[in-house]
Amino acid sequence: MQIKKITPIGLFILGGILIQSCGLPVDNQEVIPIVFTSNRDDNWDIYQINSDGTDLVRITDDPATDANPVYSPDGTQILFQSDRDGNVELYSMTVDGTNIVRLTNDPADDMMPAWSPDSTRIAFQTNRDGDFEIYTMEPDGSNLTRLTTQSNDDFLPSWSPDSEQIVFQSRRSGNWKLFIMNLDGSNVLQVTEGPFYAQAPSWSPDGEHIAFQYAADDNFEIYTINIDGSELTRLTRTDEGEGTPVWSPEGSRIAFTSSRSGNWELYIMNSDGTGVVRITNDLASDGKPSWLP
Repeated sequence: MQIKKITPIGLFILGGILIQSCGLPVDNQEVIPIVFTSNRDDNWDIYQINSDGTDLVRITDDPATDANPVYSPDGTQILFQSDRDGNVELYSMTVDGTNIVRLTNDPADDMMPAWSPDSTRIAFQTNRDGDFEIYTMEPDGSNLTRLTTQSNDDFLPSWSPDSEQIVFQSRRSGNWKLFIMNLDGSNVLQVTEGPFYAQAPSWSPDGEHIAFQYAADDNFEIYTINIDGSELTRLTRTDEGEGTPVWSPEGSRIAFTSSRSGNWELYIMNSDGTGVVRITNDLASDGKPSWLP
């Protein structure tokens, strides 16, 4: 079985796509800004676009690689990773791209940040102790805490709506599966089973479901699953694959990355997989979307 795997740099742009859209188009719903990564100007930078495809704005303009942005819970800041100072570190900035502040400073790579909904902590993955593990810190970079201690990689944390738990992907049981742990790293529970890659989890706003990319048929598709591991549901059916799903703030939509047009673009669908709408259109690659809370 040949599957395109996620790489540690964390751009998470996967596979090709072909989807038949049905149901109510998501562009009939509330328009919400989405921040994402793109190399449309010959370099990986941070951009923002509305969920209906309007008002594209470039936020960063740096020769380094800026990637994997997420909004702060109050919508005033953007958290992202960048190698602008030599290796991959975490930074924050205001939503207009000003007031850039470096939050981490370590020879290792710090990446894939996730801001807790209650604004008190930032979770991220780092290899500062050898393999990739999940850490948290306060929004100013202080009070660094290691949560996982396995010998295999732990990637891509996503917070529960109450900020009390984190879902993440790990190879601790052989191949990539999803796990949930408490805020202090305790009570680790496995969510997905089987021999297939489960990656890039996103916790739903109602706290009941996890969206993720799953390679059950030799390619990545978008699935949801209950947090107790029940009711695995496939949302997309493609010939090639897709990935990096993320729930909208109200929980009725999911943004994701797709190459159905021949290059990587951003799409939105209803949370049941219907009503697929393309929101970016460029010959370059667009990826890793994140909604304004």
